[in-house]
Amino acid sequence: MKFSVSIILILFGALLYNGYPKTRISKSKSYRIYFSSESSLIIKGTTNVNSFKCSYDISKFSDSLSVNFIENGKGIEFKNTELILPNINFNCGHKGITKDFNKLLKTKEFPEIRMTLLNAKPSRSNENEIIVSLDITICGISNVYEIPVYMNTDEDITVRGLLPINILDFKLEAPTKVLGIIKVSNEIEIDFHLKIQKC
Repeated sequence: MKFSVSIILILFGALLYNGYPKTRISKSKSYRIYFSSESSLIIKGTTNVNSFKCSYDISKFSDSLSVNFIENGKGIEFKNTELILPNINFNCGHKGITKDFNKLLKTKEFPEIRMTLLNAKPSRSNENEIIVSLDITICGISNVYEIPVYMNTDEDITVRGLLPINILDFKLEAPTKVLGIIKVSNEIEIDFHLKIQKC
């Protein structure tokens, strides 16, 4: 399976900040990591009558991944670090909802979501939190977001975060059902709870 790295780097970046020194000379590093099967990545949404969630098939993250970055006293910078999420790997729990999800994302024309990690820096308010800058491309349109990512280190490294997105930012049109009576909200969330291990 061919992978470029992105969210993986976000998550591993959290590990790097555990006990991170205040000053450090810029230095390039490389690691290999992989996801535990207990991980999850879910896109959540609502309509005016109920809610839905579309889960990514975590088995697609089974391969070990190379993580390359530069660390310095201010944070971590990533170069050419991109994760590609094929839309067909999302399952919304119901065939009709999954079909609508792929229609919303224009899967035939744009078959994947791309997430590119730009940088990561420590939070000023929480030692278990880092702030990551992430470029997300959907349907050929890119937007940059900053998101707080929380982590803890037990036997595995658990990293979690919740990123709210407005689909109008990507010029997407929310589908309607039953002659327009049922409408999907423009606000969705990317919810990830991932366990990673260093190879």
